Amino acid sequence: MRTLPQQVAAYIQARSLMRAGERVAVAVSGGADSVGLLRILLELRSELGIVLSVAHLHHGIRGADANADEAFVAELARIHDLELHLRRGDARQESQHHRLSLEAAGRRLRQAFFADLLEHGAVNVVATAHTLEDQAETVLLKLVRGTGTRGLAGIFPEQKLSNGRVVRPLLASRRDPIREYLRELSQPWREDLSNSDLSFTRNRLRARVMPVLREEINPSGDIALAHAAEIACAEDDYWDAQINRLLPLVVVRGEPARGGGRKGTSAEAISLDIEKFQQHPLAVQRRLLRSAGEQLGCGLDFEHVQAVLELVASRSVRGMQNKTVEIANGWRARLLFRELRIERAFKEESAGYEHALPIPGEVQIAELGTVMRAYIREDTGIADNAAYNRAHSIGPSELSKPLVIRNWRAGDRFRPLQHRSEKRLKELLYPLHLTVEEKRLWPVAVMGERIVWVRGIASPELRTENGQRLCISEENAS
Repeated sequence: MRTLPQQVAAYIQARSLMRAGERVAVAVSGGADSVGLLRILLELRSELGIVLSVAHLHHGIRGADANADEAFVAELARIHDLELHLRRGDARQESQHHRLSLEAAGRRLRQAFFADLLEHGAVNVVATAHTLEDQAETVLLKLVRGTGTRGLAGIFPEQKLSNGRVVRPLLASRRDPIREYLRELSQPWREDLSNSDLSFTRNRLRARVMPVLREEINPSGDIALAHAAEIACAEDDYWDAQINRLLPLVVVRGEPARGGGRKGTSAEAISLDIEKFQQHPLAVQRRLLRSAGEQLGCGLDFEHVQAVLELVASRSVRGMQNKTVEIANGWRARLLFRELRIERAFKEESAGYEHALPIPGEVQIAELGTVMRAYIREDTGIADNAAYNRAHSIGPSELSKPLVIRNWRAGDRFRPLQHRSEKRLKELLYPLHLTVEEKRLWPVAVMGERIVWVRGIASPELRTENGQRLCISEENAS
């Protein structure tokens, strides 16, 4: 039976993840998986012919624990005489500036760190310690949130960037054998306490969903999901090659000009010949639309693609009222005589608003012509459902901060009244049949990182620890 390093070596060689002479930076957080990856590659470096170094990002959160992680990784690099690439970031500031969750902000910082290492030639390859369990969790998350076969591919073993590659040598390895390997080496690691914080979606999936899947559905559920990802990854590679060949045959070059003819191509639009487009099977049509959107930087999910296909199908209906459909933030699909045109509908910088609403207090939302108010009301009718009360309770620290009233954004999620889990806000707004402009400006109230109120959708009651209730109201500005 092969040892863990031998298994990892076989995985690396089968996929050509590392080549002799390459400089490989191992992304080490201090946790068991990343420390395990470093120790495995130290054992394999002569066989692989690679030059190792260590990369560590301090996210600017978790205070003294994060400082201790940094010191631990620095000492690990010193012990093994490896070059150390250190960077400090501020995930909270990144989250606020780019309006991202803390998780997404952390990923953005890591990606920028890796890209800089590769761009400046410090290394050729960055290796991260994603495991088989990480792959299974990612596939399940993407599946329940809505995805196509590309999403089912989960985490790719290799990600090619302009100046190098990010590779994941442990995608076929499980967490428990990695920890056992470290114990055999008497190699300590750091435990990240934030991994037990159930306010993060992935942690809830890991702690609550995956154990049920293993115990009550399939003990090898992780492996089954990882195998599905492997199959989807290969199929997606095949389809990418086919669509890259077909798309240029469907694209109409240039833009329609007044008086006939065509003018130069815009970087913010792409046109498809409808007749040629409709000659392809549905599966190809969907992929052609997604690929066309990607060329513009416009990501299309299943609902967007379906809306465009329905628009094209309605082309033959007499007296059709709509010849455009909104497909993503600031993008639309428009029917011309023989073309389907995907184009920018409005500038993103003019698409949003954000206003602080004190508790108690009010604020005028000029973009909507309304006034929003927040106030605390005494209420003795507290629900008996303890779990509901915990999920919708407000702590003193939250009450001391203003609410934020803003327009909804792609990726927003909300837990409506009498729902057990969050849902994509885009799906919740769909039954309201909003116009493009209404949908663009539709207001939500945000407390911290969670949306607590959405206009037109039954919102949960927010109660303080002493039984008071936070109320949010809206009325036309006088």
